[in-house]
Amino acid sequence: FVAGLTVALFAFSQATTRFFADRFVDRHSPSGVACVLLATMAAGVLIVFFSPAPPVSMLGFALLGIGSSAIFPLAISAAAQRTDRPAAINVAALSQISFIAFLLGPPLLGFVSDHWGIRSAYGIGIPFIALSLLTAGSLGRRPAKSAVPADEAPDPARKMLPQAGEA
Repeated sequence: FVAGLTVALFAFSQATTRFFADRFVDRHSPSGVACVLLATMAAGVLIVFFSPAPPVSMLGFALLGIGSSAIFPLAISAAAQRTDRPAAINVAALSQISFIAFLLGPPLLGFVSDHWGIRSAYGIGIPFIALSLLTAGSLGRRPAKSAVPADEAPDPARKMLPQAGEA
C-alpha cells in the first residue's frame, strides 16, 4: 500500500508542477527554474537516501516528482532554440541520448540495488544532479520584456486622434 501510494504521490506532484511550470519559466527564466527544480530534486534524493521511515521517504519522492517535472521539456526547448544546427537535429540528438539513458538506466540501477541496496541506487543520482546544476545556465536566461524595439513602440503620451479623412 505504501509503495503504491508513494508512486501516486510522485506522479501527482510531477504532473501538478508540470502544469504550472510554464508560468514560472515565463516570469523568471528557463535556467532559473531549472536550478530550483534541480535543487528540489537533489533534496528529494537526499531525503530518500537518508530516510529513517516510510513517511519521510514519501516526502522525498514528492520532492523528486516536483524536481523532475519540467527538466526534460526545458531541455528540449533549449535544444530547439540553438542555432548551431537545425532544431530538428538538436531535438533528435537530445531525444536519442535520453532514450539510451532510459534503456540503460534501469538495469544499471537494478544491478546497484541488488549488490549494495536500493538506497545506493538513489545515491547514484546525486552526482548527475550536481552536473545538471552546473550546466543549467545553457537552458537560457530571462526572456526580454518586450520584443518591440523602443523606437517602434507606440508613444503612450500621444493621443489617438482620427487622421484626416476619417470620421
